[in-house]
Amino acid sequence: MSDKEATSSGQAPQARADTISDIQELMRRKEELEAQIKAYYDVLEGGLQVGDEILEFGSVNTQNFQSLHHISTVVQHSEMKPLSVTVLRQGQKHQLRLVPKRWTGKGLLGCNIVLLQR
Repeated sequence: MSDKEATSSGQAPQARADTISDIQELMRRKEELEAQIKAYYDVLEGGLQVGDEILEFGSVNTQNFQSLHHISTVVQHSEMKPLSVTVLRQGQKHQLRLVPKRWTGKGLLGCNIVLLQR
C-alpha cells in the first residue's frame, strides 16, 4: 500500500528510513567508489596487474632500492609524466608505462605497492 493509499484509508503512512544526510552519505561513497574504480582502471590500462613483481620503477631498481619511500618520491616527481616500469609476471619480464595522476584517493597511482619479503 502506498503512502497516499494509507493516508486516504485512515492509516498512518510508513516513516521514511532515508534522511537527506543518509542520501548525501551514499552519494559521497558512490563518488569515492567511482574514483577508486577509475584509478584502478587507469593502473590496469597501464599494464600493472595484481601479483606483478616490480624490478624497476623509474630510476629505482633492484640494485639501488632502499625503501618504498624512494618509489613514492619517483611517483611524486613523475606526476602527469610517463614512468617506465619493468615487472616480472609469471616468470616473464614486461615493460610498462604508467602516468601518475591525482585522484580522490591517496597517492597518485590508484594502487598499493607492498614490499615482497623473500
